[in-house]
This record gives sequence, structure tokens and C-alpha cells, in this order.
Amino acid sequence: MTLSIHDNLLVSYEVQCERRTITLRTEYRVENKPTEFTNVVFEGVQGYHFENDAFGNIIFDVDNVPAEEFLKEYGAEISELRRMNGRPTWAADLDSAPKYLRKQGIKPYILSSSLGLSGWVLAKEISILPVNTPR
Repeated sequence: MTLSIHDNLLVSYEVQCERRTITLRTEYRVENKPTEFTNVVFEGVQGYHFENDAFGNIIFDVDNVPAEEFLKEYGAEISELRRMNGRPTWAADLDSAPKYLRKQGIKPYILSSSLGLSGWVLAKEISILPVNTPR
């Protein structure tokens, strides 16, 4: 059974630069029921962008999307990142970027929210894991 994070409250997130991981810590709260704790862990992170943090974010979903669709939506933003800091180097040629991303095993993920934080992550893996004890 796949764990759902739909309608979970995002209580925190952590970016570990050297390990290239991002962890979203979430809770599903329903009155008169035990709180469910679930982490979303991205590994092999190559880039990310989050915005609109409402300090009370409610997740709608995290979707893996085709590289072409991702670059159509976010290509200009990624080109600007490259212009400002020289990375990602593959953004110099967005036409060949989907092939490069697939070859490297990098997948685009879109974080959408019912309220607050949204954005994207480029990573090699994603795991949605139950957490037995609160952080």
C-alpha cells in the first residue's frame, strides 16, 4: 500500500547539502485519532525551488512529471539559475536537457499544496516513509 501525504500538514523540511537530500516531515491530524507521521525523502538532489511558505502548509501531492513537461513550465527559471550561479550546467542547452536528465537518472517532482509551500525538486529517488515516533 502506498502511503498518502494528501492533506498532511508540512511541519518542517530539511535540506542536507553535502548529502544531497531533502526531507519533508509531515503529519496527518484528525480530531480524536492518533496523528500519523510521514516523511518524504528525496535523495540524489540536483536542484530544488520552494516558495510561498505559509508556516502552516497543507500538502496536496508530490508528482513525478516528464522532463519535457517540467522544462516547459520551469525552463526559464532554471536558465536564470544557471545564469546567476553557473549551475546546473546542463541548462545551457534546454533542448537536450530531457535526454541528459533521463541518462543521469534525475527525475522532476512537483510539490503542490492546498495551502502554502509549493515548488519542485530534481532528484534521483523519492521515498515516502511512515515514522513511528514524532520528531
